[in-house]
Amino acid sequence: MVNRRQLLSGGVALGATTWIAPSVLTLDQVAAATGSCVADTPIVSNGAVLISPPANMSEGTLPLDSNTNTYVWLETEAEILDNPLTVNRTTAGSFSGSSNQNATIPAGTEIASYMVHGDRLDDSGTLTGSLTFTNATILGLIYRTNQLNASNFLAAPGTAGTPQAMEGNDTMVLNLTAGSNTLSWSMRFGPALDNIRVIISCS
Repeated sequence: MVNRRQLLSGGVALGATTWIAPSVLTLDQVAAATGSCVADTPIVSNGAVLISPPANMSEGTLPLDSNTNTYVWLETEAEILDNPLTVNRTTAGSFSGSSNQNATIPAGTEIASYMVHGDRLDDSGTLTGSLTFTNATILGLIYRTNQLNASNFLAAPGTAGTPQAMEGNDTMVLNLTAGSNTLSWSMRFGPALDNIRVIISCS
C-alpha cells in the first residue's frame, strides 16, 4: 500500500483526560493539505460539519457528541487496495441501515476514504447531514459492523476508537449522478453512535 499522510496535525491535542476540539476546515485548507487524489473535497450541508481527523471518535467524546451536528473527516487520501474491499452499498437509491448489498471494490483500485460520524449528546432523536462530491465518484458505502471492522485499515492515523454500525431504522440516500455524487443520511438514536465509511475514487 502507498504511504498515507495525515490530513492535518494541527487542531488536535491529547491531554491526560481531555482533548482539544478539531478545527473546522475550509474547503481550500483541505484541498491544500491533500494531494490530487482528494482535491474534490466534499461540500457538506444539512447539519454535517467537515473537520480534521479527531484524536478520539469513541462514544461520548466531546465535541463530537452533539445534538445538532454530524461530523465528516478524511481518513486516507491515497490507498491502493491490495485485496478486494467489501462494501454494503454501491448503487443509487434510498435504503436503511439494515441494507447490505455485500458488493466489492476490486483489488488494485486507488481510493480515498471519508468517515461520517453521529453521536447525540442526549442519546435520543435524530441527526442529519449530507456531503456532495462534484468530481470524485462515490464507489461504495460501509456501515455494517463486519465491514466497518474489516476496513479499519483505512482509519485516520492517530484517531482512537472504533466505528459503530448504522441501525436498522437509520436511513440513507445515495445519488450517483455525474458531477453531483451525494450521500444524505438521517441517524436515529438510542444509546450508541452511528458511522458511515464513504469510499470515493482516487486519481
